[in-house]
Amino acid sequence: MRKTGIFGGSFNPPHLGHKKLAVTAADALGLDRVLVMPAGIPPHKIPAAFAGAKDRAEMCRLTFSGDPRFEISTLEIDKGGKSYTVDTLTELKKLYPGDEFYLITGSDMLETFTQWYRWEDILDLAAVCSAIREKGKKLDYSGFTDEQKKRLIPVEADPVEISSTEIRAMLAKGEDASAFLDSGVVAYIKENGLYADRFPRYRRLVESKLDPERLNHSFGVSRAARSLALRYGANADKAELAGLLHDVMKNAPKEEQKSIIERGGHKMTRVELANTKVWHAMAGEAFLRLEAGVDDEEILSAVKRHTTGAAGMSLLDKIVYIADFISEERCYPDVETVRALASESLERAIIYTASYTIRDLASKGLPIHPDTVDCYNDILTDLTERK
Repeated sequence: MRKTGIFGGSFNPPHLGHKKLAVTAADALGLDRVLVMPAGIPPHKIPAAFAGAKDRAEMCRLTFSGDPRFEISTLEIDKGGKSYTVDTLTELKKLYPGDEFYLITGSDMLETFTQWYRWEDILDLAAVCSAIREKGKKLDYSGFTDEQKKRLIPVEADPVEISSTEIRAMLAKGEDASAFLDSGVVAYIKENGLYADRFPRYRRLVESKLDPERLNHSFGVSRAARSLALRYGANADKAELAGLLHDVMKNAPKEEQKSIIERGGHKMTRVELANTKVWHAMAGEAFLRLEAGVDDEEILSAVKRHTTGAAGMSLLDKIVYIADFISEERCYPDVETVRALASESLERAIIYTASYTIRDLASKGLPIHPDTVDCYNDILTDLTERK
C-alpha cells in the first residue's frame, strides 16, 4: 500500500519552513510521496491578499523541486470555490483507493482541529501528522477518543521562525526575504511583481467597499490586467490599478449607484435604466472621479467601459475589459477559450466575448447596450481591414 502525505496550505508564498516541515514528516513517516496542495480559496481567510493560484502553484513547484517524493497537486485550485479538507480527502480516496493517507500539519493546527468542518470524518480518511516545533512538548489529545488518538501522529521538527504573513510584509516594504525563500521563488516573485503593495490607499478603498468574493475577483482582475499589459506593451501599473478599481461600486445599492451616476453628469438612457447590471461601471467611474481623487482619464475610461466595451477603445480599455473575463477565479464554460484568445489577440478575445454577450442578452429578451454593439462592430471592422 502506497503511503501518501498531503501537505496543504495557502502557500502565499511557500517558504523554507514549509519545506523543512514537509521533508521532516516525510522522513519520519516513511512516505512514498507527498502531495503539496495549494488551496483555492481557503474558507477561513479573506482572499484579497492572495497571490494568484497559478503563481502559488508555480512557487510550490520551485520550492519542492529536487525531491522526487514531492508532487504539486492543483486539485483544490482546479475544483474552484472554497477548500475544505474533508472534501479534498474524499476526492483523493476516489482517485487513489489503494493509498494510505497522512495529513501533514503544524502542531498549532491541532489546537483548533476539533473546530474543523467534519473533523471526525477527516480522521477516518487520514492519519493526522502534527509537527512539534518545541522539543519535548506534549500535545493535548484530551478531546479525542482512544481510537481517534491512534490516528494522531506527532513528529518533532526544528522550527523556522518565519511565517508567510511576515514574508509578505517584508516584500511589501521592499525588504530582502531571500533567507526564507527558495532562490527560484525569489526570482519568480521579482519577475512577476508579486506582493509589492503598489497602491495601499486604493487597496484599502476596495477592501472597505467590496465583499470577500468581489474583492477576490478585483484582485484577480488586477493581476490579469498587469499580465496582459506586460504582454501587449501597456503601462502595467495603470492596468493593475484599473483592474483593482474596476468593480469598486459593484456592491453598492442600486439607488446609490444611480445617484452618483447622475451627480457625475451622466443622464442615463432608456436602455441603461432598463439594465441595472451596467450601472456599477458608470457609477465606479463617477465615484472614483468625484470622491476618490482619481484623475487619470485612461483609468477612468477603463473602469467605465469594462462591462459594455465601446467603439474606439484604448489599449488599457481592452486590457481591463478582457481581464474581467479571464481572471483566475472565473470558471464559466468558455473561459479557457477566452484565455487562449487573449494570449494571441486582445481584439479576437473581445469579438468572442462581445458576440457572446449580444447573443446571450438577445436570447433572454434583454436590452443590449449600444456601446456593446459599437464595440463589436468597431473591432470586427478593424480586424477585417487588417487582412
